[in-house]
Amino acid sequence: MLSIKGFSQDSYFLGKMNYCTPENSESKKSFETAFIGLNFPKYYGGVTALLLKVVEKDPKFCDAYFMAGYFFRLQEMHKEALALYYIADSLSQNKAPIFKQNLAIQFMRFGKVDKAREKYEEMVKYFPDNPEGYYGIGNTSIVIGDYDKGLENLKQAEEIYKKSGKVKDDVIYMYGMLYTMKEDYEAGLPYLEEAYGTYKNDEGYLSLYSLSLIKVGKTRNDEKMIKKANKMYNKIKNKEGVPDIKKRLTAEFS
Repeated sequence: MLSIKGFSQDSYFLGKMNYCTPENSESKKSFETAFIGLNFPKYYGGVTALLLKVVEKDPKFCDAYFMAGYFFRLQEMHKEALALYYIADSLSQNKAPIFKQNLAIQFMRFGKVDKAREKYEEMVKYFPDNPEGYYGIGNTSIVIGDYDKGLENLKQAEEIYKKSGKVKDDVIYMYGMLYTMKEDYEAGLPYLEEAYGTYKNDEGYLSLYSLSLIKVGKTRNDEKMIKKANKMYNKIKNKEGVPDIKKRLTAEFS
């Protein structure tokens, strides 16, 4: 599956805020202790157990559910993480964008792209100034196939990112990916060129880049570009990849 999966860093992990108010004073102390544990992987299991005790005593404390899920994810226990993220998001009553984002990413991990899309659309609805919802819709478009909608939302994300600083490399790559998937190779190639430094060792990227190079090269009758396309294609060790891209690559390079 072609997609860009990333976890946005958030001030939430500084441990200075709660989306739900704990009913038990001890719950808040235990919750704050959990953030210290983020720096010590060998204690992840113990911190997770601590947070599960917190939600047992304080079942409406959405933040504790979320952090328990987060620690489960850090331990590669993804089913448990998904369940706890879902509870946290439900309890937070649409107040926590980071809960929705992490739940959406976890849905993507299990191939539940439609459910991930729903969460990203909720982010756009409730947090229109947060770029991650628009970016997530763009990411799900790679799988769903509504590339124009993905590009539209990616543009929204880019404009918001620009206000706060540099546009992420992931955004540049996603532009190239979406244009290539919709077979607009001329539009996609400049983005893929720009993303080369970051993604040159990623075989999914190399598949899209080599395909765009050879398509544009043949259209322009540019032998230098066609030669470069073959060079990029030969770097791909696993040529199975995404079926649709594999089919296009085979047609061009075999």
